[in-house]
Amino acid sequence: MSNIQKQELTDSFLLDVVLDILHSQKLLDLSVFKGDIAIPYSNVIIGTATSNAQMNGVVKKLMDLFDTRNLRVEGKDSTWMLIEVKEILIHILNEDAREFYMLEDLYFDCELIYQYG
Repeated sequence: MSNIQKQELTDSFLLDVVLDILHSQKLLDLSVFKGDIAIPYSNVIIGTATSNAQMNGVVKKLMDLFDTRNLRVEGKDSTWMLIEVKEILIHILNEDAREFYMLEDLYFDCELIYQYG
């Protein structure tokens, strides 16, 4: 198996693990975009949380699973949390912030590979 195929399998597995965590924490309206040349991530995920406690629950689950060297969090206790997990960028917003910022418009030329909710 070539290195490219191994990398694609690893990226796919990592994305599946992260999505499982987001689903288990009951995030709403999940959208996953495939990164391209302009975006330095393999995938970008956008989800909606109904509370700060729900956002913090996602972070706790990710911290339980991933080494802190591979996890970076910004925006705790705000309306928009940004999480980097290796090559995946996760935007978690409350409903008002998601509607206001319309992040999907930023990724309009990226391929939408998954949508739930």
